[in-house]
Amino acid sequence: MEHRHFFIAGAQRCATTYLYRLFDQHPAITMASPVRPEPKYFIRSDAKDDADAYRRQLFARASTSWLGEKSTSYMEYSSAAERIARVFPDAELFFVLRDPVERAISNYRFSVMNGLETLSLEDALDAEVERIGCIPEGLSVSPFAYVGRGHYARQLDAWSARFPPERLHILTTERLVGDPANTLRDVFGMLGVDADVTLDSLDGAVNASKPTQGVSATVRQRLRSAFEASNQRLSEDFGVSVEDWQ
Repeated sequence: MEHRHFFIAGAQRCATTYLYRLFDQHPAITMASPVRPEPKYFIRSDAKDDADAYRRQLFARASTSWLGEKSTSYMEYSSAAERIARVFPDAELFFVLRDPVERAISNYRFSVMNGLETLSLEDALDAEVERIGCIPEGLSVSPFAYVGRGHYARQLDAWSARFPPERLHILTTERLVGDPANTLRDVFGMLGVDADVTLDSLDGAVNASKPTQGVSATVRQRLRSAFEASNQRLSEDFGVSVEDWQ
């Protein structure tokens, strides 16, 4: 059987695990497992840039037409875009983007929950520039990139330079979570698979999609201002509707 490949390449704390679980239920799709820890094949120095080696490692028993991998760190690595383009130039790429203010707060709380963050949110934002290059052992990206990780257009540039726009599929968390049935119908149409399959777990996303309450209006406005120019470029250069983020 001839296989085709797609990647959920980002972004973190944007309900990509939810999308993974929906994809994983489709009979024409096999998703690389486990979902945690993510495979991150194309940012590993010991991984061969070879399609057969990739499939042997992640999809040894796959018998479906589509093979998918979710590794959200890819979005932050231009080297991942380069390697995937070299091995799978016809790959489809999916990105799920969330209001960067909500994403930043969720990222902060995730870092706190996992014992990586000890500062208050305000102090963490103040310290981001000096800590953003700090990647603790066992992680592939900085847990402190609360603002930096939300500049989506800057990260998407590496992918748009290597793949045609029709293969960059940019979803928003808000639509995926708010209207999963229609969003999935569109997504399956992008892959050319049956869009009328019955899936479980369409109600309620996981992880990142929970509302981030309890943050002061001052901090939210600080974050909103930090993302204003980035959001505008995301809209202009990538056609992402950001009105709901305002």
